[in-house]
Amino acid sequence: MPPVAGENEHPILHRPYLVSRLSCDCSLAVALECADEQEQAMKHKIIIDTDPGIDDAMAIAYAVAHPDIELLALTTIFGNVRTDEATRNALALLDHWGVSADVAEGEPAPLSMPANQPSYLVHGRNGFGGVDIPASKRQKHALDAVDYIIEATRRYPGEITICAVGPVTNLARLLERDPEVVSRLKSVIVMGGAVHRKGNVTPMAEANFWNDPDAADAVLAASWPLVLAPLDCTMPVVFTPDFMQALARENPALGTPLAAMAEFYARFYRSHLGIGGCVPHDVMALSWLTVPGAFRLQKGALAVITDGPAIGQTLFQPGGTRSRARCFDGRPDHMVMVDTDPEMFMADYMMVMTQHAR
Repeated sequence: MPPVAGENEHPILHRPYLVSRLSCDCSLAVALECADEQEQAMKHKIIIDTDPGIDDAMAIAYAVAHPDIELLALTTIFGNVRTDEATRNALALLDHWGVSADVAEGEPAPLSMPANQPSYLVHGRNGFGGVDIPASKRQKHALDAVDYIIEATRRYPGEITICAVGPVTNLARLLERDPEVVSRLKSVIVMGGAVHRKGNVTPMAEANFWNDPDAADAVLAASWPLVLAPLDCTMPVVFTPDFMQALARENPALGTPLAAMAEFYARFYRSHLGIGGCVPHDVMALSWLTVPGAFRLQKGALAVITDGPAIGQTLFQPGGTRSRARCFDGRPDHMVMVDTDPEMFMADYMMVMTQHAR
């Protein structure tokens, strides 16, 4: 574990991979200023498109804690809760954790189908398993989620990653409103779907894609740098009660509310799936940026069934293969995270949270 900077030491001094790249004849003050600039440039600028949500809160906490992530904003969407509730929860979490990132409200309903009921059974009536997070006094951003993303990608062309961890209606509307945005985004990471596994809301469908299959199909058809994090990579990881209690001890500010929320979340997993803990689905969309070695990838074309008994099912055609399925015609290949090293993933999450508290 790297040493902790003392009170009178610049923290960059403990990141020698940055300092070593500076000219040896620079003064220390100039060197530190240059290192600060380099470190900032190396950070991942992200917008999390979210429906908070307990596992959303776990993902947001990771973004807040990670030194290599710059959280620009949360954009909100329906799913675990209604969109207005997602906005309230996003503002409350950020205020509770002392984070000034923007919150822009997204679409209130799917592209074309009636909205499903929120996942209160899984996440509790307030989205946080009944854990009280004080309401924020801040207001949501004046721009809606789609216009916020458009403006942000024009300000930072080629620098922003969108981590979408709810239904992807906002992303589908983004493609409609500004098709050129695909060339201004660094990457898009979507937590959704189930490729080689069964679904979690129907035998075929994962919740995010089931909540707006038309949007999911449009997003997967687009030619942008997309990585999919389906149930294949999320279900191998279980945050046990012991893990969550350790998280609360190591980082009380972030970990204590997460551990309390996880108690409700884990009861659902225990009663419905027989799992002794909870699955941190949404964190995968961020961990791909920071610990990609924890995941196994497969490349291929993707589509989503938009009606009938299998609505929301993810279809996958591996790269380099052909079939008579016309739904893949003209579609780009995307990277899919098909498996996870649970020990590496959990060690990284705990390390990031622990070091943040120091």
